[in-house]
Amino acid sequence: MKKDLIWIDLGLISYEDAFVIQEQLHKKCVTKTCPDTLLFQENYPVITLGRGTHEQNLLLTPAELLDQGIALTAVSRGGDISYHGNGQFIVSPILHFDQYVKGAHQYVRCLEQVVINLLAHYQLKGKRIKGRSGVWVVEPETGEEKKVSALGIAVSHGVTLHGISINVNPNLEHFKAIIPCGIADKGVTSMEACGCPPINLPDLRDQFILAFDEMFGSNTTKRTIDKIVSHKR
Repeated sequence: MKKDLIWIDLGLISYEDAFVIQEQLHKKCVTKTCPDTLLFQENYPVITLGRGTHEQNLLLTPAELLDQGIALTAVSRGGDISYHGNGQFIVSPILHFDQYVKGAHQYVRCLEQVVINLLAHYQLKGKRIKGRSGVWVVEPETGEEKKVSALGIAVSHGVTLHGISINVNPNLEHFKAIIPCGIADKGVTSMEACGCPPINLPDLRDQFILAFDEMFGSNTTKRTIDKIVSHKR
């Protein structure tokens, strides 16, 4: 029997405002007053510092980041430093992961496979690199393996937070402010840089839902955010 999920799309929103909503959804999911949820968003430029961040991976000062219009914030997910911004597709699955998979390791691998399957829909060949989370592609222009999708999760009371970012057409220059995920010997790319024609984020969202449901055996339907949580901080 397929498990019912809901999806909510916040559109373009600040990371901080989106996380307030994510926390509210998480609390409701823990208490089972809200179904398991896929939360979609696109953020204004921001650098997030995960629990495993090393200071040397931040290459600019806060003042220099401000000059470029990039915010800086610490977050509760695992992993190192990361960047989010316009043109990047972000998915935060808020769910009881052990109802779908056997353990956190399998959950992460399944999320990666969802992205790999999604990229295949757009004729891009995604891959894993052993010992490194996320999804990688060979960039046609350089012939180099580069990360196109980053992954960082947290689990609290058996329910997940944070999730996946997919670079559709972000400003790749902004990634030069950091060593993404602390990986110095590999670069970052985007679907656009790999030759994909312009992609509409709502269309990508719909394809992601199809790939997610196929991987996790779920049935995901739309829900209006106003009926579930408050937008007020």
